[in-house]
Amino acid sequence: MPTTKSEFKTTAIGPDKLEQVDPNYWINRKFWDKLKTTDPRSTKSMNKGWGKLTTIDPQWQIMRMTETFGPIGWGWKHENKFVYTEKLVFAEVTIYWRDEDTKNPTKTLTNSFGPISSVQNLYKNNGKLDDEAPKKAMTDAMTKAFSHLGLCADVFMGKFDSSKYVDELYKEFNIKGHKEVKNDK
Repeated sequence: MPTTKSEFKTTAIGPDKLEQVDPNYWINRKFWDKLKTTDPRSTKSMNKGWGKLTTIDPQWQIMRMTETFGPIGWGWKHENKFVYTEKLVFAEVTIYWRDEDTKNPTKTLTNSFGPISSVQNLYKNNGKLDDEAPKKAMTDAMTKAFSHLGLCADVFMGKFDSSKYVDELYKEFNIKGHKEVKNDK
């Protein structure tokens, strides 16, 4: 997918008409277009009883943030705040990042988004404490915050519901051994 103005040759609108529509397009979408496509090897399909959903490996998301912005702590970071009630834990996550214009090591991470909140039960169904609950809440909130930058946008936009789309990703990522699904929605 194109990420620079010069690569934008195959769109239905065309680069000249797009600039007439929105001269800030390349500034507004530079991260989204870099981050929107998800490697299908980093996803899992699961059914929670109320419908099928696609989950994304959080470590893969961290790797993509690092590839795009630089090492955590320098090119990007996240701040977490936890609030506990008797039965729940709430995680509030804010992400900060640099872009190419601010990769000067003397500048701080001035771009931010959040906080994004997520909640988890502190106790398992058997009544025992779930010591993973804070991490689960934090990971859910981070995933959602990352999605606002465009990370894994194809998953959040429902494109992984289409086997044709996923088949194309297997080709794009040059993944061997994938069997195409012929019956798509």
